[in-house]
Amino acid sequence: MALHLLRSRASADLERQVESDLVVRLLEGTADAATVVSRLGLAARETRVVAVRTHTSEEPHAMLLLAFERATTGFGWSRPGRSALLGDTLYTVLPDAGAAAAREWVAALAAGLPPRVRVVAGIGAAAQAAELPASRREAEECLALHERDASRTEPPAYDESWDDILLQRLRAAARAGRVPARGPVSALRRHDAVHDTHFVATLRAWLEAQGDLVAAAERLGVHANTVRNRLRRMSEVTPLNLDDPRKRLAMVITLAAEDE
Repeated sequence: MALHLLRSRASADLERQVESDLVVRLLEGTADAATVVSRLGLAARETRVVAVRTHTSEEPHAMLLLAFERATTGFGWSRPGRSALLGDTLYTVLPDAGAAAAREWVAALAAGLPPRVRVVAGIGAAAQAAELPASRREAEECLALHERDASRTEPPAYDESWDDILLQRLRAAARAGRVPARGPVSALRRHDAVHDTHFVATLRAWLEAQGDLVAAAERLGVHANTVRNRLRRMSEVTPLNLDDPRKRLAMVITLAAEDE
């Protein structure tokens, strides 16, 4: 019996290694993606990449290995996905049945781990075989969202959270210094710091209200005339050109990029 168990474990480990190598080829991009998908036994239809990490105060790598083992337990035809371990992340390619189905898969995986383990995940958008590297990047960005926001009870999916991903990219660019350091928003921010004004908040409220003074005033808890007066004073500090739609869009982007 012991020899039988050893042979069974060795065979399972070999199958996992082969599966992992094929999945890595898909995630990194391969010219024969359709062939690799066929070798993995996946149907020739759209799939999603799910990225998973485990967080625990003890044995973090052991918990990730346990998650990988659970994700790859059973014959290929008996489970929906195909998985690989890369660094500190478990990647699984799932046939697309919607974001909700992917979340159910993550929940089932988490249910098989000790309660003390926090499972975080991100779900890429549906993709053809050749597009899986893009779905992987989307899954990684959604995973980063889930890790940063502990209030999220469910893993974010790219097709539902693309706006959060865009803002995350903009903020990363701002932190790296890849946005203009000078401009109307920067000038107003400096003025607020020196004179204790509320020009940046007023500009944000006005832009979010799409130029509606009353709606902007309600957001700020002030009178519409106060907003009007602040806008006039702001234009004395720096050219705003609020009639120019491109300038307004650029200011919205700048505010979003600097917002943490």
